[in-house]
Amino acid sequence: MTNQKQRSFSIYLIFPAITMLLGWGLRGYIGGGPFGAMIPGAMVALSIAMLLKLSAEATSVLVVFAAVGIGLGGEMTYGQTLGFLRNQETVWWGTVGTTVKGAVWGLLGGIIFAIGLLYKQLSRKQIITAYIIMMAGMYAGFKLINQPMLIYFSDPAKPRPESWAALLIGAIAMLVYLKFKLKSNEFKIMTHMAIWGLVSGGLGFGLGGFWMVLGNQLPQDVIFNSWWKAMEFTFGLLLGAGLGLAVWLSRKDLDVMQNSPSPEPIFASGPRWKDFSVTFLLALVIFWIMPSWLDPIVDNGYTQGSLVWPNGVDLAKMLSNFAFYGFLLILAILYYPELAWQMGITMTFCYAAIDFMQDALPDAAANSPFTLYFFLIFLMTASVATLTAWFQRRENSQRNLFLLLVWACMVVAFLRLGFFEKPSDVAGLSFVKLVVGKFFVHLVFAASAIYVSWVSLRKIT
Repeated sequence: MTNQKQRSFSIYLIFPAITMLLGWGLRGYIGGGPFGAMIPGAMVALSIAMLLKLSAEATSVLVVFAAVGIGLGGEMTYGQTLGFLRNQETVWWGTVGTTVKGAVWGLLGGIIFAIGLLYKQLSRKQIITAYIIMMAGMYAGFKLINQPMLIYFSDPAKPRPESWAALLIGAIAMLVYLKFKLKSNEFKIMTHMAIWGLVSGGLGFGLGGFWMVLGNQLPQDVIFNSWWKAMEFTFGLLLGAGLGLAVWLSRKDLDVMQNSPSPEPIFASGPRWKDFSVTFLLALVIFWIMPSWLDPIVDNGYTQGSLVWPNGVDLAKMLSNFAFYGFLLILAILYYPELAWQMGITMTFCYAAIDFMQDALPDAAANSPFTLYFFLIFLMTASVATLTAWFQRRENSQRNLFLLLVWACMVVAFLRLGFFEKPSDVAGLSFVKLVVGKFFVHLVFAASAIYVSWVSLRKIT
């Protein structure tokens, strides 16, 4: 990483902000939940790595940590919390809930993002220990606060398992442990990421929720009504800007670290068969085998609203949680760092393909591998895996893989538009209604993708 003075303060804010706006919007459109949240995590990591001019090895590892860190926040349920914003009597409780959940999302995401930046300064054992401590903290927070609903931001009449306290306690536990393992200048980087992740995440979700309040006050026939997407865009924009600001504040320390007397080894890709075999094995375990085994146990085993310790369900809950799946991804790259690009790019895209096929073929037998459903997911994912293997072995790998992830997700988004939008839905609409009402979200996607592609090609290469 060199020539940091050439990077302006504004590009550290705007480029990650627009990148995460796009990633967050795509996450809500083509792949929800924690796996969908890997999309903005991976994208913003690539944008920041290009600004910092990280090596290919450092970037690939950062992408995995960021995808896991931002993905973890997707474990939180917030649909009912946003529902409070539609009622004047509960609007402020809903705002508190979205602000808390956004802040927790940014806090934990920022901490794990920072581990990705500092992974050369931490031993493998320290990273694994930190993650296990985080999961133990998550378990404690869930059992002591979320499950008995001590502070509850969803509808008690229709209770859903919340996990904001689990992630908060997990984040604090991880941060305390790392305080004693990092040098002062290294922990300062982590502090910047944690604080600005917390602030920008809280502001992004808290303020973004007011789009829902505004939409509820306007007539039903107003031209623009994509208030949920406006909330997602705002959340992504501010959280991306916050992470960019944190990195800008830490840029000198990061520069010294990257140019230390013991330089990072040049990224060396392993054999392609290893890339593909391990990636698809993990994809099968994470997206098919373990959910098919554990989800029925978890769905039938929890009593929300009281502190209970059901036999076997707690273990199933931990193993079926994204935190454990993220742990598997991190373990893979800690022991086989040459797999990091496939873990970061291909695994992130894989869930987008799964989510698309779930909607395209809703009646498919998802548990059988001998179906068109599985074949099409395999074909889409294999295409991205092949391109990832190609680009990671060429010059400008960070930029090219950034463009690959952006436009692969864009293809899925526009496939959804083509498959699920009926021609009759746009018949007779005026130009203004088409642009502002019908296709506003897709136009934001297109404009954002073009902008971040232009910046990566022209401004920071």
